[in-house]
Amino acid sequence: MAQSQNEERKQWYKAMRKFKWGIIAGIQCAFLAKVIKYYEDTHTADIQPLANSSDGEVSAQYLDIPVSENCYMIDEIIKQLKPELTKIDKKCSSNIVEKLPKKRLMRDGVPVVAVVLDRDNDNWKGGRAVNNYVPNSSRLHNANDAIIIGVLGGDAENG
Repeated sequence: MAQSQNEERKQWYKAMRKFKWGIIAGIQCAFLAKVIKYYEDTHTADIQPLANSSDGEVSAQYLDIPVSENCYMIDEIIKQLKPELTKIDKKCSSNIVEKLPKKRLMRDGVPVVAVVLDRDNDNWKGGRAVNNYVPNSSRLHNANDAIIIGVLGGDAENG
C-alpha cells in the first residue's frame, strides 16, 4: 500500500526530530552534582551527577574534577584569619569567631554546578595555568572535562 506524500513527510519529520534529539542528548554542557570527596590540597573533587538517565540508571562518578577558585577562596581566607580573630575576641571580649560560618563552603556532600568544556582538557596544566595546549584526544563536550564552578545552597551562618 502506497503512503501519501503527507504521511511520508510526517515520518521524515519524526525521524529527523529523533535524530536531532539523539545528537543533542549526547552533548553535555553543564550538570548538577554532589561532592563525594573534596581534596583541599589539589582543589579537585570527586562528584556524583544528580540526574539519572531516562531509564533511571545512576550516572557514574567523575573523579579529580578541578574546582573553581570562587568555590573555596572564602574558606581559605577564614582559615587564615581565624587565629587572629580569636586573639581579638579574647582581647576585646567580642564574638567575631562565633559569627563565622560553622562549615566550609566547599566540602563533601554539597551540591555543585559543573560545566563541561568544549574540548579535552587533559593537557591543561590546571589551576591558574594559561598554557596553550593540544587536546589529548578528540573528545568534545564530555563530562570527563568538567570543572566545578559553583556551590549551591548554604548560607553565611552554616556554609
